[in-house]
Amino acid sequence: MDDPSHSGVDAGVSPVKKNKKGKFVCSRQKETIINVYKSILLQQPKIKYMDLVLSVCKTTGVGRNTVSKTISDYKNEGVLKSPNKTKIRASVFEKTDDFEKNAVRRKVHDFWFRRELPTIEKILTSINEDPDLPNFSHTTLYRLLKKLNFTFTKRGRNSAMLEKEEIVIWRNKYLENVRKYREEGRTIYYLDETWVNAGDVSNKIWVDNTIESGRDAFLKGLTVGATNPSGKGKRLIVLHIGSEEGFVPGGLLSFESKTKSNDYHDEMNGNTFFEWIQRVLPLLKDNSVIVMDNAPYHSVKAELCPTLNWKKADIEKWLDEKGEVYDKPLIKVRLMEIVNRIKPRYNKYVIDEYVKKHNRVVLRLPPYHCELNPIELAWSVVKKHVKMNNSTFKLQDVHKLLHDGIDRCTPEMWTNFISHVKKEEEKFWKIDFIVDDIMDNMGYTPMTITGETSSDSES
Repeated sequence: MDDPSHSGVDAGVSPVKKNKKGKFVCSRQKETIINVYKSILLQQPKIKYMDLVLSVCKTTGVGRNTVSKTISDYKNEGVLKSPNKTKIRASVFEKTDDFEKNAVRRKVHDFWFRRELPTIEKILTSINEDPDLPNFSHTTLYRLLKKLNFTFTKRGRNSAMLEKEEIVIWRNKYLENVRKYREEGRTIYYLDETWVNAGDVSNKIWVDNTIESGRDAFLKGLTVGATNPSGKGKRLIVLHIGSEEGFVPGGLLSFESKTKSNDYHDEMNGNTFFEWIQRVLPLLKDNSVIVMDNAPYHSVKAELCPTLNWKKADIEKWLDEKGEVYDKPLIKVRLMEIVNRIKPRYNKYVIDEYVKKHNRVVLRLPPYHCELNPIELAWSVVKKHVKMNNSTFKLQDVHKLLHDGIDRCTPEMWTNFISHVKKEEEKFWKIDFIVDDIMDNMGYTPMTITGETSSDSES
């Protein structure tokens, strides 16, 4: 029998159990990390930091990033914080940006243009083969499509992804109205919000691979190249408006973000947006049209209309105030039937009513159709200018680059952006007729499939 004392392994000590990836490190583990860190540092005061971190990892079984962050937090704050009990994970919808969402929508529409039924498997293959789009699993893509207002519809033995009726109606009415306003010769303004990070830089630059170190660069009279930002840094929230004549002079609103939210929409509110509209409206032509999306702060209601969550007495009071005559008593759902009949007369937005008083009109884009807003193309030009010229990563310098980028968007560029959008509008106009034609010719009765995952019988 082998002597364990000669095997190179301490027979009295069990191997260190590694902390599971993604598992929270508790306060007791953090105390152990700091104690081991202090012990090693006491024994080897001249040890390199990375060797120290790796040694702590090996002793405690905790990952390098967690060890490094724990030591850093302890050095900066002198105390150890308990972790959150639950890890907040962003949903696929939150992690997918607006451009990717619209690219996914276009993938579905491409099948209809080719007169093919867009099944989940076909869409998944098309997206995952596109190098410009992230890869999705079957379930993740299905959830994303549902959030984009698609429904999985089965007709006989065939199935397809269809957009919800309310989205199709919304888009169709939008296209009708925008065409009508153009024919009337009215100026159409497009507004939108975006953000710019202080750490925004170009992803790819030319690098001299012959430079081995800062000392080597100094001796050769060269540089080590551009300094990379340590992170995205502070962020500017930006709001502007423009037309074929370019960005409206004096229409810019920009301010520093105060939260760490991934969604820049969280920074805006109804009051801020309304104050901006009040300031900008005199800068716009009379009898013009303002195109915007349906963000919550764009859509603050002038008056709340009853819902089923209201108490029955409050619904009755609301109906009485509107002068409605009805038989009493009525059950709640019957009261809501009356509310829904008259609600269009009272379901109005603060912004729309204010704009209407000043002889302008608001036209709302259908949800997640940013390709119908030319200002998105203008933002890409502005952001590219910021990334290409950002060298200090300071918010005040980025603010200047933002203004420079906006000045670069000429009326000629805006004319091209709007021409591109008109082509997108024409595609959307055609697609709905194509879908009608294909589904009618198949002659099946529709049956919507609901639930979190799609049917295994899908073809």
